[in-house]
Amino acid sequence: MSDSKAEYNWGDLGVESMESFASAISEEFPRLQQHREQVEQLQRRGRQIVSQAQQHSQVLVSNLFKNMKISCEKPTFPPQVSAPKAYRFKDIYSSRKDQLIRECREQERKQREFHSRPMPDFRQAHSRQSSRVVVHRITCPTTPNVLKNSREMEEKRRLRVEQLQRERELESQLHKMQAPRAKPIPQSSRQPLKSSNRPSSAVPAARVKVEPFNLSAESRVQQRRIFNIQTSKAQEARRRELEDQRQRAEREAYQKLRQRTTFRARPNPFSQTAR
Repeated sequence: MSDSKAEYNWGDLGVESMESFASAISEEFPRLQQHREQVEQLQRRGRQIVSQAQQHSQVLVSNLFKNMKISCEKPTFPPQVSAPKAYRFKDIYSSRKDQLIRECREQERKQREFHSRPMPDFRQAHSRQSSRVVVHRITCPTTPNVLKNSREMEEKRRLRVEQLQRERELESQLHKMQAPRAKPIPQSSRQPLKSSNRPSSAVPAARVKVEPFNLSAESRVQQRRIFNIQTSKAQEARRRELEDQRQRAEREAYQKLRQRTTFRARPNPFSQTAR
């Protein structure tokens, strides 16, 4: 290859030449320019629409806030007398009372629900039974050792009885010491009173004549005894009469019941016998 610039035949390589490419670009450029202007125009139009929409939304929002301010203004009413606080506490107490009633009813409903009891676990009882040592008790015959033990127990019982007796004596003494005691009459210099109707030793006493007398207690006892006997006889006669009447009524009722229960044949209503 020579050092001079090599000239290639682009047609042989299947590639268009630079001149043809430049001519094609120059032909397409006005079309691209027109397309670009259309895009810019659409963008400007979109920006205008967006700005108009923003202005319209701002106007709507401002009108809405104005309406809300007008509607939110509190109307002026004439002053009214406020209810006392007792009524508010009354509502609080009533609400708490209703809540407690509801809780009690819920608890009662839960208690009335049926709950099955769990099955008992016998493993612990079985384990204790297995670990228990079986002691076979044998009745021992009467021996000197048994007699000795019985004497010791008798001595212990006697000592315990004596101790209880001593405790009771101490309690009785303490009770006597704590019991109130009447104070003695204070000594006075006054002379004791003397009765005016007592006969003096100088005047001889008049003799009283003793006459026999009878009390009505014995006669009244006899009369009361006779009255009690008569009353008891009358009551006994009345009781016997009532008993006879009751037995007679029972016998009559029994006979009537037997007559009612006795079977009696009824005549045939369809028989052809002449009447």
